Amino acid sequence: MAKEKVMTFVQARSKLSEIVDRVAESGDTYVVSKRRKPRAVIIGFDRYQELSGTSKYLKNVGGKRIINLEGIATAVGDIDEAIRELRKSRIEAVLKKFS
Repeated sequence: MAKEKVMTFVQARSKLSEIVDRVAESGDTYVVSKRRKPRAVIIGFDRYQELSGTSKYLKNVGGKRIINLEGIATAVGDIDEAIRELRKSRIEAVLKKFS
């Protein structure tokens, strides 16, 4: 994985299209700072799926990605609980990466 690049909010805003292309094509990671503090991270969608743990629930149908919630709901018991669990796993993955 490529090293993360740090840039200011103003720089990121002016180069957003270029940044999106780079994260999608080469897997670059950008940390966006505001007032000298990290405020956001820009990553590619594939990397996001890895971190969020949702890739196992996605499948391709007719060239479109859809989420298969049936297995989640069955395992958890209800859809609200499944969504809470997915959010929790995403937060834990991100915190683990940056700790």
